[in-house]
Amino acid sequence: MRLVHYIILSALVLTGCEEITAFIDSISDGAPCATNASCVGGKCLTEDLGFTGGYCTTLNCETNGCTGWGSECFRTELAGSDVTACYELCNYDGTCDRAAEGYVCVQLDDAAVCLTPGASNAPIQGSTGSGCASNTQCNSDNATCISSFFGGYCSQLDCTTEADCLGGNPCVLLNPDAEVAEQKHACLQGCTPSDDNCRYNYSCQNFDGHDVCLEGAAEAPRNPDGSNDGEACVATLNCKGNTCIRENTEESGKISFPGGYCTTRDCATDTDCNGDSICIARSRSTTCLKTCVANADCRDGYECRDAPEGKVCDSIVEAVAPAVTGSAFDVICGADKNIKFTMPTGTIGFYIAPFAPGGQKVTPTKLTYPNGTTLDILKDYDFLAINPEILGSLAPILFPASDSTAFKNAFGPGDYTLSVTTTATDLCYYVIPKTSPGTTLAVNLYFVGTSVNASAAKTNANVKQVVDIVKRIYSSMGITASVSNYFDASAEVTSQYSIIRDFNDVYNLVASSQSPGTTAAESLSVNVFLIQDFNISEAPGLLGVSTGIPGMAGLHGNSGAGLVFSSASLGSDNTQLGQTMAHEIGHFLGLRHTTEHYGSAHDPISDTPECLAPDLAFLCGDATNFMFAYALGGDQSKTTAGQAFVVKRSPLVQ
Repeated sequence: MRLVHYIILSALVLTGCEEITAFIDSISDGAPCATNASCVGGKCLTEDLGFTGGYCTTLNCETNGCTGWGSECFRTELAGSDVTACYELCNYDGTCDRAAEGYVCVQLDDAAVCLTPGASNAPIQGSTGSGCASNTQCNSDNATCISSFFGGYCSQLDCTTEADCLGGNPCVLLNPDAEVAEQKHACLQGCTPSDDNCRYNYSCQNFDGHDVCLEGAAEAPRNPDGSNDGEACVATLNCKGNTCIRENTEESGKISFPGGYCTTRDCATDTDCNGDSICIARSRSTTCLKTCVANADCRDGYECRDAPEGKVCDSIVEAVAPAVTGSAFDVICGADKNIKFTMPTGTIGFYIAPFAPGGQKVTPTKLTYPNGTTLDILKDYDFLAINPEILGSLAPILFPASDSTAFKNAFGPGDYTLSVTTTATDLCYYVIPKTSPGTTLAVNLYFVGTSVNASAAKTNANVKQVVDIVKRIYSSMGITASVSNYFDASAEVTSQYSIIRDFNDVYNLVASSQSPGTTAAESLSVNVFLIQDFNISEAPGLLGVSTGIPGMAGLHGNSGAGLVFSSASLGSDNTQLGQTMAHEIGHFLGLRHTTEHYGSAHDPISDTPECLAPDLAFLCGDATNFMFAYALGGDQSKTTAGQAFVVKRSPLVQ
């Protein structure tokens, strides 16, 4: 397998990185140019080299970085010399601004960049086998982005012969061991084992009698001499693990990952990581983070945070806490770490949300029942012990979040004590009892720089179709869902968060939410933010994210008060967007994935199928469930009675 993916421009004669004494019409990497002096990076790849209109780049970028946010650094062979150069990244929808000049979106290593055709042997964006985040980035009307493949994989489902596939690619049976009625065929990129014609992290493998491009475990790192996970970087090329989470200095002015952060994406186990790091589950992805014991083990701008897998150095999260006054709920604050509360007659469950206004981490550890027995949350209720790792200082938890015999009827009326650990001197909480299963779900839609604003959304056919899919999925569980309010985000919020570049931005965006009313019934509604798209390095292909499992119910204007979705597929794949929205709302109400990444865990619901290898999605019995971990481009709207049992106990389902 190749060590690094090269671009060969045999006609280029390097003049080196000239010292530019003056910039004339300074332009960033990827822009048109006539001379070196025209480019901020100091180098112009000219028309005689095949770059129509010229192409600005920066050499030696592994040290200096690239000019502008929208470019990346690659190891490149130019005229027989091994150098590094910057190339412009494609737009979020897989297009290039200079398409009229012949530039196309191709995948160089694992990044989508705008180059002239033939500059890379990887498939052009949209063709079978190319990477993708949504169906809209794939060619043909029936194209599907299979997100269980690394970086996404453009395909066509339900083919019968090669004639159904674009480009003469083979039609492959994905799950040959399944019953005939459940078997699934798809078009995969054909390849030749002797040639290097699969994209980065893929290799030519024989599957179902065909040579096709599939994820290859033997792929060498992009830069074996690069930095380990957790170390500083200016470009992906700096990192052994193939990803540099670059610092965000966009309009907000904040730096989310100071100095950059090397990581290894889509790890399956700790052995996939580089250096002293471990594999951590993130929303719809996994990534490697540096291990630590205390904050002193982490670089400036990072803190040693607990994750279910262990302690890791992560960027500092400054969660916005809920307001303790003016709420429709009784928020109680004090110093006691053993929270005592009483549930009324008729209680069938309850929701409790402890939080630290000062931002210190809060971890629920034990629940004492009215009869004096205890529940070890971290051990026996660990499926819902995840919020301290997501939100830190906000730790809402739902009882029951399982229909198992042990929990189904375990949370009735009486006196309870929730014990938490925290360094906070002030601890607040509120409790919402549940006396009957809920039947209605209210949603507030926020529009953040999308193609449709709040006013138009009320009658927009595409928005209506998305909402109707959410309604249909929840209706199958006996719940009536509806949109109560349509809001436009402020100009300031839109300028900062229409493109989400890291998870901190997600928390900051939902903290801009406002209560839609003063009563408890009005406050118990779900905030859904529609943005243009995600561009998070360690979570490629992200479609939507919930800020909590469950989220902060009823209190708005905090870091756990909503969900965020890409609207990139609005109008072109409303089914996928609707199913994704229903999925993330499910998380916000308290549901886990039916099967977690790599089969590492399963939800606590009694009647959902389990899968040992969800990355091989079409082998899974739960692949069509709305809480499956990956979007597969088909019908994923199935629900179960056990899932309905849990969401009806959420305070947000009234």
